[in-house]
Amino acid sequence: MKLSITTGILLILGAPAVLPAALTEAQRAAIDQATGAKGVYTEAEDTHKVTFPRTDIKVTVEGRPMPPFLGFSSWAAFTPGSHGGLMVMGDVVLLEDEVNPAMSAALDAGLEVTALHNHFFYELPRVMYMHIGGSGSAEQLAPAVKKVLDAVKSVRAAAPVPPNRFAGDPVSEASAIPAAALDAIFGVKGESNNGMYKATIGRETTMHGAKAGKQMGVNTWAAFAGTDSNALVDGDFAMTTDELQPVLKALRKAGINIVAIHNHMTHEEPQYVFLHYWGKGPAAQLARSLKTALDGQTPPRAQVDAPPTVLFVCEHGAAKSVIAAAEFNRLAEQRGLTWRATFRGTNPEASIAPAVAASLARDGLRVQGEPSLVTAADVAAAKQVVTFANNLPVAVPNGRIRDWNDVPSTSADLAAAREAIRQHVANLLDELAPAHH
Repeated sequence: MKLSITTGILLILGAPAVLPAALTEAQRAAIDQATGAKGVYTEAEDTHKVTFPRTDIKVTVEGRPMPPFLGFSSWAAFTPGSHGGLMVMGDVVLLEDEVNPAMSAALDAGLEVTALHNHFFYELPRVMYMHIGGSGSAEQLAPAVKKVLDAVKSVRAAAPVPPNRFAGDPVSEASAIPAAALDAIFGVKGESNNGMYKATIGRETTMHGAKAGKQMGVNTWAAFAGTDSNALVDGDFAMTTDELQPVLKALRKAGINIVAIHNHMTHEEPQYVFLHYWGKGPAAQLARSLKTALDGQTPPRAQVDAPPTVLFVCEHGAAKSVIAAAEFNRLAEQRGLTWRATFRGTNPEASIAPAVAASLARDGLRVQGEPSLVTAADVAAAKQVVTFANNLPVAVPNGRIRDWNDVPSTSADLAAAREAIRQHVANLLDELAPAHH
């Protein structure tokens, strides 16, 4: 029979989509055996779901007993993946002290943790829900789910009555956290308030065509209270979706408790996920653990493709380095060079020196950013480093560093200092221009 073009198109459109292989009986049996539950197979969705009612806990909402049927059952559902093997998604019902042992068990078993939040108000005891996912074979995924459930059982066996606090010694209400040591670890100038300390690291995204950054809530922050030897830290991590699992693994490895994972925004690009955390221990140890997680994050695309940079470093990051960066960026742009400059301090002030800002503004130079502490990462990222008779926290190869120790004091003669810096910058750009081409 001869088919018309129209008929052929209709046949193509009406043909069933090519789907992955159906979940086999052997795979379903393997899931049931590994998890210890009798699953339910839904043929229309080619999905096998195992459910684990939390009959071991007695939850009330507004004083009313809540049976597992009303939303207090853990579950995991398996379906064929798009590249062979299976995909699992699930939701685990947890009391507060069960969350982090269950999360560590999931991560260690190769599963992903994708969300952690509450589903109810006014419930007793408090209940959290941890969403999990993963890809692999039935023999890999089902035992991984079982390990999560076993971790929960271990917690309840060790403590039938849930505790009302985190493990560890109480932290004093009076705080005395020196800022300098934590500034050096985080590489930012933190805030201090009544002995407490807070560091904030901004990120950027775009929502509805507008940029949003640190002050709009796109940031990671860490707030410390207590003492150097016995502190608490709480805060928020801003992560792209690809960064979530590495950050979770780093924090859990360090013993930092995760208390929530969720979104703060919609329609942003790139998309950010936020996690909230709580830790206890020596302040510097907690800060280093958080910095390890920060360092594991993938740089934004804008940083990956960033032009070569010159890093100017003066003591306070508020005068000479600011002038040098502003003059450098102006001259580099005028010459059509992609090189750009930034500024840091070894003992940064809270803000740029007003006289310097006014002087640059009169020449139409607008300074981006505020003084911040120079870090080893800043130095490593720069193609060239320039100091002003000050020492850096790390060594720099001779070919990448120079010292402009002949620049006059900006407080004594700002005009002379600017002229000296401008001449140095022009000479430096003469040297860098061949490298640009």
